[in-house]
Amino acid sequence: MPESNGSKSLLRNSVNFPSFSDLPDENDVDLTYYDEGPRGFEPSQHWCFLGEIVDSYGLGRILLRVKDKDDQVVTIGLYTDDRGHALAPQIKQGHTVAVLYGEQHGFLDMSVGIRVEEPSIIKIIPCSLEQLLKASDDVAARKLNSQPRCCGSCGKKESTPDNTHLRWCSRCKQTSYCGEVCQRKAWVDGHKTDCKAFVWVQWFAARNWGVFNGYFNF
Repeated sequence: MPESNGSKSLLRNSVNFPSFSDLPDENDVDLTYYDEGPRGFEPSQHWCFLGEIVDSYGLGRILLRVKDKDDQVVTIGLYTDDRGHALAPQIKQGHTVAVLYGEQHGFLDMSVGIRVEEPSIIKIIPCSLEQLLKASDDVAARKLNSQPRCCGSCGKKESTPDNTHLRWCSRCKQTSYCGEVCQRKAWVDGHKTDCKAFVWVQWFAARNWGVFNGYFNF
């Protein structure tokens, strides 16, 4: 059974964002994620599997090999109506796959992985898993940091006396800059990728993962 590690970083939460070994098995009822109600067992909270694409293969049906937070490599089989081909242009080694409500599934070749049947529960996030987790850590750290903001490029602190006013990145609103020169430099130096990770961390953070009131969709 997964346990929350107590981290304030949302994506480090091992209950709502479990590694493969902690996912519920499709043939069992995992009471970490299900409660018994008047209509049988129903989800009690939300969860999402995250894995970084290692490889993809398959001519008729696309299969992904992904590495999770524990470095375990597993297969994600795309059993959508189009056999995953709508996702094909987005599939790149090093990008992150997010699967809502993933369960351990036994394939016919005796391997165990994740079977995805609905396109609305899978998303390719254009950054590495490490970058996504770091963005989650950074967002959590900033919530606890009471120090003045610093420019994400030159490091200059925001200060009223010397009229230094920083402006947020208009897209992710997580990194701020003292001017256009610093913002353009930071974009080239790596914020282009970090920004995408921050945007997705905000998508995850905008939802209440601990209470189930209907399924999430991407």
